[in-house]
Amino acid sequence: MNSRPGPGIQDQQRGSGGPPGVQLLRRPSRPSNAPHVQPQDCIDPSLESLQRSAEETLIKARGRLNTKVQPEPLEGIQTPASEPLRPLPRGKPQLSFSSLANHVFDTPTQSPRAISAHTGTALPAPPRPGSSAPAGGSQMRRVIPGGTGVKGDAATKPPSVEAPAPAIVFPGESRFDLLWAPGSADEPAETVDFFPWSGNHPEDIMSEALVKGGISNKAQVMNETNTARPSLWSNLKNKSGLSTLSTLFVAVLEKRQATGRLTAPSSFKPPPRLTLRDSTRETWLHDLANPAVGLRRLSRTIPHGITGKVLLEQCLNKNIPLPRALWLAKCVGINEMRAHKRKGQAGTITWVRGWTSCVEQFLDSLILTIGQQEWKPRVTYAIQLATHLYKEHLLEGDHFLDWLLKCLETCVPERLFIWLLLVSVHWTDLSTFRRRGKRLADALLAHVEKLRAPDDDERTSPLGEYLESTIIRLVGTSPLCFLNPKLWQKHCPILHDLVEKRSSQQLTRIILDLDRRNKRFIGRPERGLRDSNDSARLVLCKLDAVDYKNEVPVGELASECMELIADPTVLISTALQWASSIFRDGVHRIYLVTRLLRRWNHLGLDIYDGILSHLGSSASTTDSNIVNVFRIVAELVRSRTFSVSRYLQWLIATGAASQCQDLQDPSSWCLRLAVEIPLTGAPEATLNLRAMLLRTAKYSTEKEDRLLEDAEVALQKQLPGLFGVDPAPQHQPTFDTTALNSTLRLELGIWLRAQVDAFVEMVDRVPTKDPSIEESGLVCMISTHDFHIVRSYIEEFGDFSILADIIGIVAASLDGMVLASAADTLHYSYKAFSAIGAFKPLFEKIAMRYASLRTIRFPERELLTSLADLAQTAQANGQLMQMLAYDMSRYDLKNSLAACSPVSDVMTDSANNTSLDTDEEVDRILSSGTSMDQQVMSRVFSKIVVSVEQTYSKLLQPSEHHSTWFWRLRNFDESAFDRLVTRWLKSRLMSHQTQAIYAVLPPLISSSSFGLVHFLDIVQQCVSKRKATDPDGSVRMCVEALHIIMPPEQMDLRYISRDVYRYHLEQQRVCGDAEGPLLTLVRSVLNFDLTPPFQSQVSSLLSNAKLRQIVRQFALADPSMLATYFDSADESNLKALLDGLFDPANHLKLQKKSAEDQIVDIVQTTHLLSLPFSQLEIQHIFSSNPTTPENSGDTVSAALLESIKKALERDDIPWSELVAGLDTALKTKLCEHAEREILRASAVVGDAAVSKRPNEKDDAFLQKYLLVVDFTASAAQKDGQTQILAMLVERLRSIVEALGKASETAKQGADSEDVPTKVRNLCIWLGALLHLVVVHIPLLSHKLGHNPQAALLWCLRSLFVLSAVQLHPAIVDYTFDVAIILSDSLSDEARTRLIHLDSAKPLEDPRCAFIFGTSPQEDGWLCLTRPVPTTVPTQPNPSLQSTSQTGASQSPHQQFSNTPMQTPNPASMQRSLSQQHQTQVQNAIRGYQQYSQHSNSNKIPPQLQRMVSGSQTMQQSQLQQMQHMQQRSQQPSPVQMQRQTGPPAQSNQAVQKRGLPKLEKHDLKTMPFILRRWEILPENSGNPLANDTALSLSLFGARKL
Repeated sequence: MNSRPGPGIQDQQRGSGGPPGVQLLRRPSRPSNAPHVQPQDCIDPSLESLQRSAEETLIKARGRLNTKVQPEPLEGIQTPASEPLRPLPRGKPQLSFSSLANHVFDTPTQSPRAISAHTGTALPAPPRPGSSAPAGGSQMRRVIPGGTGVKGDAATKPPSVEAPAPAIVFPGESRFDLLWAPGSADEPAETVDFFPWSGNHPEDIMSEALVKGGISNKAQVMNETNTARPSLWSNLKNKSGLSTLSTLFVAVLEKRQATGRLTAPSSFKPPPRLTLRDSTRETWLHDLANPAVGLRRLSRTIPHGITGKVLLEQCLNKNIPLPRALWLAKCVGINEMRAHKRKGQAGTITWVRGWTSCVEQFLDSLILTIGQQEWKPRVTYAIQLATHLYKEHLLEGDHFLDWLLKCLETCVPERLFIWLLLVSVHWTDLSTFRRRGKRLADALLAHVEKLRAPDDDERTSPLGEYLESTIIRLVGTSPLCFLNPKLWQKHCPILHDLVEKRSSQQLTRIILDLDRRNKRFIGRPERGLRDSNDSARLVLCKLDAVDYKNEVPVGELASECMELIADPTVLISTALQWASSIFRDGVHRIYLVTRLLRRWNHLGLDIYDGILSHLGSSASTTDSNIVNVFRIVAELVRSRTFSVSRYLQWLIATGAASQCQDLQDPSSWCLRLAVEIPLTGAPEATLNLRAMLLRTAKYSTEKEDRLLEDAEVALQKQLPGLFGVDPAPQHQPTFDTTALNSTLRLELGIWLRAQVDAFVEMVDRVPTKDPSIEESGLVCMISTHDFHIVRSYIEEFGDFSILADIIGIVAASLDGMVLASAADTLHYSYKAFSAIGAFKPLFEKIAMRYASLRTIRFPERELLTSLADLAQTAQANGQLMQMLAYDMSRYDLKNSLAACSPVSDVMTDSANNTSLDTDEEVDRILSSGTSMDQQVMSRVFSKIVVSVEQTYSKLLQPSEHHSTWFWRLRNFDESAFDRLVTRWLKSRLMSHQTQAIYAVLPPLISSSSFGLVHFLDIVQQCVSKRKATDPDGSVRMCVEALHIIMPPEQMDLRYISRDVYRYHLEQQRVCGDAEGPLLTLVRSVLNFDLTPPFQSQVSSLLSNAKLRQIVRQFALADPSMLATYFDSADESNLKALLDGLFDPANHLKLQKKSAEDQIVDIVQTTHLLSLPFSQLEIQHIFSSNPTTPENSGDTVSAALLESIKKALERDDIPWSELVAGLDTALKTKLCEHAEREILRASAVVGDAAVSKRPNEKDDAFLQKYLLVVDFTASAAQKDGQTQILAMLVERLRSIVEALGKASETAKQGADSEDVPTKVRNLCIWLGALLHLVVVHIPLLSHKLGHNPQAALLWCLRSLFVLSAVQLHPAIVDYTFDVAIILSDSLSDEARTRLIHLDSAKPLEDPRCAFIFGTSPQEDGWLCLTRPVPTTVPTQPNPSLQSTSQTGASQSPHQQFSNTPMQTPNPASMQRSLSQQHQTQVQNAIRGYQQYSQHSNSNKIPPQLQRMVSGSQTMQQSQLQQMQHMQQRSQQPSPVQMQRQTGPPAQSNQAVQKRGLPKLEKHDLKTMPFILRRWEILPENSGNPLANDTALSLSLFGARKL
């Protein structure tokens, strides 16, 4: 900030012997015809030739003209040898606030336009421009870049005529103006006493006196003839003369002091920039890199165009010293910002951010060169330069640090070390602020996870050690940076491993404390669960999730269940409940639980007591089917796992048999079990004991024997070929199996298996997979018809373990049709066979037999289709699938032999002339060729349909030819056949001829010519077409279609053909497809407005057990999907369906009760197995009973909450799972209700009665409702909870006030014994409210604006600094943790507002600085003392006064809470943020006052305007203070004020006329002073004015010397 001359202006001479009052310039005399030449340093291609000619002319004549042509670069600013150096300036000291001082002494130089100084060391004279330099510029000496900056002696020149010395010239029009501002290149320089002829000047008018005397400039001095003694002596000779003289001298001194004070504003200007040539710019940069070249000389002209990344690259390439590089950056930055200021305040912010981005890009580009040649010094220089720029506050700090963290997060391991180095450089700024520290911790832990070697954990690379040391450093200095509940489960093991390597107890305690704090946020819901309920739920989930398409791992599943439930009785009871529950379907459950019980028995568990205990507790329940338990016991008896004799002895010992009078009574389960177990292989004594016990219940075992004999005789008549008896003359009807108990069914199954096994014969030549090898083996000789009958009865008995044995026997058959039927049987009940453990072995056995058969003959098409479907379900290997696909293609090729055209014509004529009355004729037509027109195809299709309908109507066995005919007919023309079938089905559906559809669909589907999915599409088309004209007909059509699609509850033994069985298999596949159109059809039925005639049909359909089973399957898979799918259904129909799912037997009679009573009954009867259906019921009740203005109390929600409270007290209902599985909207309602209860109860927290409330009841009350909140709170909460948030803020405010009063009471030392108790109770309620805050953090972060969040954060900030809370460190830590988590998503604008409020507090807590990011500034010690008036303005502004009063009367809590809690406009928020940030940066960088038209009230969103009402008054006072400072220089001194005789009314009136307030006295107020970082330069441009420094000297009251 020293004074130095600008370009073309001589430095001010002090004591050098020069002219005392003027600045002299040399000006060469020039002829009148001298051309006007532009300066050569300015680039102007259009004037290139003119410049060159002018230069040659001037060189030859009188040298270079100084007024129009500037000297060559750098040479023009050298000191000639004939001119001595100017000595150092005296008087004003050098001021510099730069931390990087320039240690090089800059020798002052003079312009060649200036006159010579007196004396000095003579330096070698450089070539004089225009006179000594040759015409060609190529031979001119240049300064070597990076050299000393001093040119050597000029070469000896031959004698020549030199131009005379230039004349003395003055700048501007006023020659004697000493305060002329330098630097104006447009003002002409004038020669001393030379006026060109213009005709108007006195010298131009010729007169006699002018010719004789000439022009004289001598001043006319009047000689004084009188003396002042008479006028002064009269005043000095009296007694008051001495005092008068003293007063005069004092006044003169005061006047001298006042006139000598610096009052002018700072005239500091940055070094100017000029567009130079590339070579000149390079020379200038080389001189800048040379420390010997002074900055004073270089600052006269800075090359234009060096900015941004180019500036940084030039500094790097030229290796410019860091202090000089910073000086260049400041000079360029000042000029750029002043240029942008003209465009508006946004331009400055844009430039600073752009400059920061350039530094970031520059540093990033150099880091990418790591590994290349000479990368280390370049990267080191770049890091040092960027670091100094950041430390000098020449970058946007937040943007730079955020970029640094972003690069650390995304960098590759190869460059991680350099980013860790940068992190260590900026460690304090990164780790002391939560927002940056959290990102830093996450990035470091993520890199540790990447660098960890999975194979060798003990080996650590140097980079890994450095990274781990950085993490340990962060853990030790700022452990709360790792408070991140979302990622703690992932990061916790890494931190534990790092701490274990250090073996530090302090670090171990820190990690344990972090683990406790993080788990407090992520482990809330689990604390309310009972271990038994949770374990049972997990066991049931594992049983439901078993994949039956693969091999069931029974051993692994049994071990996992035992780990979850250690009690054998509870474990066995849970498994039996799942197997017998009415809320699960499928016989596969029996066999899976049987295998689990066998496994547990093998592991040592007592399954005997567990089964009897479960039977005793669940026999009378209505939600379980005890027959399944009996069947499990029967399977255990077969495997000799359950002892019948032991059980009978237990009956006798306990006397339970004597209490059983009726076997149908549920309480008689103990004796009923005796009639459900198999008797095969039982000893005679056991049979007699059983008969004796059953006789007490009036049950006859002799009747059992007769029924068994009758059943065997009936089966022999139906299976004459299997038993070797003569066939009956007529078809034998099936016998009734309903009269048979489980014992007889099991016995018949074993008997049939023995008969099938007896039909196996040893054959000498059995085919194998190798065609050349044949060996002897067992072959089953059973026929297809006999296998169908045996299969139908075994499936009727439900004895799938016996059926698995039978399939294993018949799999040895060489009959393709038998193998195809066996494959269909295995496919239809694959879950049961997989649970038994026989699915994979049986499938492989059938596949092996198929592979053997294809070596001796072509397999049947039925076998290929059945085995292909089974292979897809069994997920067979690719080789088998390729074999099946190859054989199918061969079969299609075999049956599609081309027929010649004449044969086709004959075939068509024959078809037209044939009546098609017999099956042989149909076969002949279908076998006569490969083409058929639509007319013939229609006739053949009609004939096949008639034949099928006749067979169905006469109750005959379906013919095996029907499916073959359909398939062969379709091969002629697939599209025509599909159109034919579609047209026929539509006609039958429209006419409601369902019997024909029942008859035709099985052979169509069995032949793979048609699919049920296509049938459903046809139904949808017919319903849509008829819905508008005939709604009742549409309803009937849907009901009939559903009956066709759904599989029967029990197969009709009359229709046991393969076609029917494959049709049932297709029904099962379509009904099990969640994405199929079946649910769409069910929804269509539920959406109809039914009339009374069709209501009964729909009710019958909804009560169908098979439909309930299908919907139950979807509900278990995804309850929310089903609820969404049936959202628009008719309420009554949907209610009937849901009631049937939850209460199949209609024991609760829910439809006759109110909504509140239904809620109570549902919650009371809910258990783990009925959870999905309870959730569907509750959701439907809430959707059908919405909250209305008349029902503002929301009685349904209250009833649900009350039921859950009772369930909490009993602790026997899985209420948590019930609530967790509800719909999001319903959970939100329940959560709001629980929160309102807590907030309503906390309304009296601030009352005196709180201290008398019992802590135990408060705690229990809060825990119950908080558990409900935990399980109902969701991250997808809606925006309708602003009222709850407002109440929450209000409750926290009341607690803050109550705790504040307690703190004041404790400070005053009042004897109040209830203060600790009151504080303890307040902390209990505070913990509950903090819990609610944690629940609403996702809502605050994403849905709502930042006003509630800021208000909550300010309340928390006020809480953890209260002295009364410090006695409870747990609640203090919890409050601080909640504030930290809450601040993570706080916007920068809200954070800035809170920082301003926080800075107004006298207490400085480091926790507040960690949350808000406030840190003391380096120049915070600087302050400015200004007088502040104590009186208000004479005419105060009403708006300002009201605003200030409002801001003063409201607390920060009111400023936040009174703000409407609504999301601000994004556009206005962004605009206000931009304007606010611009104001902050401008005040920080330049310190300029804000313009009055940009008031803060227009820059802040209306939601937060009340927060800054005080700042408006502050700005007004600052403007007034600036006016006072300007007036201060004009006010008289204190002595002069004492000498005034008149009253001060005139001065006050003058002040009032100028619009200033009336001042009576002044108070000095200290205000912070912000340095202008960009303007702190070690050297300035040599401005001749006194106040020319960047830091205005008037602030120090400086005086001129």
